[in-house]
Amino acid sequence: NSNKAVVSTQSTDLEIQTIKLQVVTNVISYAVSAMGNGNVINALFSTELGARKGHGNSLSLLITLLQRALDGSSHHSDNYSQLTHKAFHVGQLSTEEQRELASWIVPDTGKCSASERARYAQIRLEQLADNKDQELTLYTQLIESLVYLLWRHIHHYTVHGRPDVHLPKKQLLSSQDSIKQLTRELSLHLTDPFLKKIVDFTSNKTTSTVTSSFTSALVRRLRKLITV
Repeated sequence: NSNKAVVSTQSTDLEIQTIKLQVVTNVISYAVSAMGNGNVINALFSTELGARKGHGNSLSLLITLLQRALDGSSHHSDNYSQLTHKAFHVGQLSTEEQRELASWIVPDTGKCSASERARYAQIRLEQLADNKDQELTLYTQLIESLVYLLWRHIHHYTVHGRPDVHLPKKQLLSSQDSIKQLTRELSLHLTDPFLKKIVDFTSNKTTSTVTSSFTSALVRRLRKLITV
């Protein structure tokens, strides 16, 4: 019974992690929709790039979320590769590791034959790999949306220079001075290594060709805005 409780708790933790990622991805996707598709957008994020207090919905938040998403996707990608490799070569795992993995499927592994234990271990590894694959898909959607939001807002502020966009409820107004400051600080926060990290992610084999091309194009547009 204690083994079953542990397995249940661990499985629930994995589900919660995926749900949290799904919620964040949905919120950012909604922000993309709320921003609008016209030349003049509904600016949802103010111009601040630095981590200053009082600037909740700012470009700084988008960059922070993007950095965390890139780090998370890299970690999950490595884990996914390891899990799929182990599942394919389950016979090379130690008896203890097979037993631990199999216990997620059948709590009492002592009654299993060696072949059954290996099979149950493989099933668990495939479950874990599927979970990582699902989260990688969410990370891909999240990163694409964050880069798009970032580009649209920076383009809006630096090219159109409209500081008086009316927003529902909270007014995120940016003065001409704040736009000038944004232009000066862009290269400090959107550094070449950071942008390269985005491009490297889009080149990952787990990323679709369409997503890779679109996100890479957005990065190129960001680079142009930085150098203007």
